[in-house]
Amino acid sequence: MTADDDRGRRTPTTADLDDLLGLARGASRAGAREAVSWRGRAHRLLVEEKAAPDDLVSQADRSTEQVIRSFLTERRPQDAVLGEEDGLTPGRGGLRWIVDPIDGTTNYLYGRPDWAVSVAVVDPEDGRLLAGAVAEPELGRLTEARAGAGTTTNDAPVAALDRDDLTRSLVELNLGRPGQRRWAGAVVDVLLPRVRDLRRGGSAASALAQVATGRADALWAPGLRAWDCAAGALLVQQAGGTVGDLAGPTPGT
Repeated sequence: MTADDDRGRRTPTTADLDDLLGLARGASRAGAREAVSWRGRAHRLLVEEKAAPDDLVSQADRSTEQVIRSFLTERRPQDAVLGEEDGLTPGRGGLRWIVDPIDGTTNYLYGRPDWAVSVAVVDPEDGRLLAGAVAEPELGRLTEARAGAGTTTNDAPVAALDRDDLTRSLVELNLGRPGQRRWAGAVVDVLLPRVRDLRRGGSAASALAQVATGRADALWAPGLRAWDCAAGALLVQQAGGTVGDLAGPTPGT
């Protein structure tokens, strides 16, 4: 079921959004199971460098993305899917799924806990975030949200975000793409005296889930792609936080 908005476009109803959230949840869980199944074979994985020595992709990333894509296309065959590893598969269904099979591959390969499976669905016409889920398998967490319904983690509502004192904020830091890292030292120099402390986790999806659930207070993350942050941005927004870029807040997108 859909309803017309002021521009005559068809918009999802509450029931539609609930269904989409259920699919995001199911896809992220399926991906998490696949990624975890590869963990015991991490020493035998074929690993390649992409843009830089710290930008890695493994068999596990590709296999996990295929599992998520299969889950989604079986249930929503008309929708487009954009994934980090296999790019964009066009669709005619009016929605686009955005998938990061393993965000934080380096952490994953080193046996560190800060990695996540991220699945979101958006309206591609205006970038409006409709539903999303971020699974953090090593922590046993699944954080999810849909437009207009708040954020939950492991089925429990998260407390509303209300931190507004930067000096008492724990800030997650992403150092950006290879060409941006020359400024990392300057960023730390500016931030560190003005905040409680900095953390460098290595997964934007995980960091955004941490902000949404109160395990961090803010994230500075230049150079992100849509798959890095689509689900996590919605988690933060629906928990009462603000997401934006250097031009200002970008509510709902």
